[in-house]
Amino acid sequence: MTITMPITTSIAIADITSPAYLDAYSRINGVVVIGEGLADRHFRLLAKAIPADGPELLRLAAMEGRHAREFIGCGHHLGIKPDLVLAKQLFDPLHDLFLECDRSGDLAGCLVIQGLVVECFAVAAYRHYLPVADAYARPITARVLKDEAEHLNYAESWLKSRFPELEPAMSSICRKVLPVTTAILQAVAPDMRAIGMDPLDLVASFFELFQSCLETVGYDAKTASRLIVSAAASAPMARATSKSATTKLC
Repeated sequence: MTITMPITTSIAIADITSPAYLDAYSRINGVVVIGEGLADRHFRLLAKAIPADGPELLRLAAMEGRHAREFIGCGHHLGIKPDLVLAKQLFDPLHDLFLECDRSGDLAGCLVIQGLVVECFAVAAYRHYLPVADAYARPITARVLKDEAEHLNYAESWLKSRFPELEPAMSSICRKVLPVTTAILQAVAPDMRAIGMDPLDLVASFFELFQSCLETVGYDAKTASRLIVSAAASAPMARATSKSATTKLC
């Protein structure tokens, strides 16, 4: 996938020294750090499950670990500690789904969760954060965003080459993981607003990216759209954006 960056925004840049900004940023930073750390772990588990691609998957894992350390540095620069406890609670259901797929040998499920859903989540979030990022975080975020394209490309390629046999498993895990993912975004929506991001726009971007990935691996546009709309039915913020996001790609 080719990632366009960054988006444009008319949102005013927030005061990064204000207590409200720093409080919100601690939770956003926690979500980013935990998400990147779990991505590191997930790719290492995939390297064991797909030994033929082990070196490449370990390389991707190392990139994710570096991203986590760099974003911890972004928090240190602002003098905050990431709220890792909350972030871990938010990501636990997604991580549990990944581990369930890993234990059962469901490689399609693992790659949909980490290689498509989590990576689309990250790409959408970083694209929307870039226009409002502080001067220290901006170049780091831009470099990380470019890296994420490689992770999406790996999962898309692997799933596309096996799509006919894997479509049922992929559809099943999409129905489980998309509501979990949108729930994470829902939980930090007020914090996104506090640092200058529009959560509805971010969710719309996430759905657009994810539908594009589904079509790349083999789904037709209508089926991909139905999967997303069905999953969005359980998330209020997602319901508000899924119709317009999927219509653009149909």
